[in-house]
Amino acid sequence: MTTRLAEVTRGGIVESTHDGVVMAVDVDGKVIASAGDPERVAFFRSSAKPFQAVPLIESGAADRFGFTPAELALCCASHHGSVRHQEQVRVMLGKLGLEESALQCGISLPWESEAQGMILSGALPRSPLQCDCSGKHTGMLATCLQCGYPIDGYLEPEHPVQREIKRIVAEVCRVPEESFVMGTDGCSVPTFGAPIRTFAQAYAALAAPDRVPAGAGGAHACALNRLREAMIAHPENVSGEGELVTTVMRVGEGAWVCKSGAEGLFCLGLPEAGIGLAIRIADGSFRAHQEVLISALQQLDLISEAQVEAIQAADPPQLRNHNGRLVGEIRASFQLELAE
Repeated sequence: MTTRLAEVTRGGIVESTHDGVVMAVDVDGKVIASAGDPERVAFFRSSAKPFQAVPLIESGAADRFGFTPAELALCCASHHGSVRHQEQVRVMLGKLGLEESALQCGISLPWESEAQGMILSGALPRSPLQCDCSGKHTGMLATCLQCGYPIDGYLEPEHPVQREIKRIVAEVCRVPEESFVMGTDGCSVPTFGAPIRTFAQAYAALAAPDRVPAGAGGAHACALNRLREAMIAHPENVSGEGELVTTVMRVGEGAWVCKSGAEGLFCLGLPEAGIGLAIRIADGSFRAHQEVLISALQQLDLISEAQVEAIQAADPPQLRNHNGRLVGEIRASFQLELAE
């Protein structure tokens, strides 16, 4: 079951709607607020990336190869594939002694703003560095080299690095490994299907790993703390300029860590509050995330008016046409059910 989370208006009426699920969970794994069915299953997709990077830290690979905090953020990223992002990943591969051909993430165009520039200039070089997951894959390659795992087939479910990632993701989601519905992500690594509630639990662990049990992410506290701080310090590497992920972490100034995932997932951790939040838009779109997130945080009294204004200034919820005329708005339309 989903619930209506947002409405899009035009001419004073509702033209479109976005249904979905919102979950807020504390460090004890308790659901503190929800809208929609907490047991609805979705795939973790790219919101899992901070946890997929844990073996990079725990194996010692990040230190052996001298990955900087900015580079660790790229290992947790769905980056834009900008020239700057590509060059940073190229430098990371150089530290490993590998060429870009070692990346098995596939080749895609950079995000829209970058791709437009390439098309207009007539330059269309094809490279796996452009893939938004190239940083994550570089982290996996580093882990393989450190642990003596084969590089060939590193994205296959039975490869040692993927088995270790699955174990860690199961821990932070607080579910048995065998309960996952396994799928294949856009970059060909395994992705994990589980109740949306469990993704909120994972982000509570990312937010405050020192406050969760060892078997729910606490055993990985050193790695999770390091990755969280890298993401917060370099949000432009976790996503890109103009994206909600980047804006939210900048506005939060250390109070929020977040990561989006394909098919309408957005996850947020609040370190001080020890809360994880997961938002899933059922139709797989992203345009309602900002207003749904703001509303959820307002209802939980976890965002200031100044922070709301700063987020909305970056991407106003008012809809304007090609002549700049105000034609409608995106607005949240749900009420969280607070746990007793």
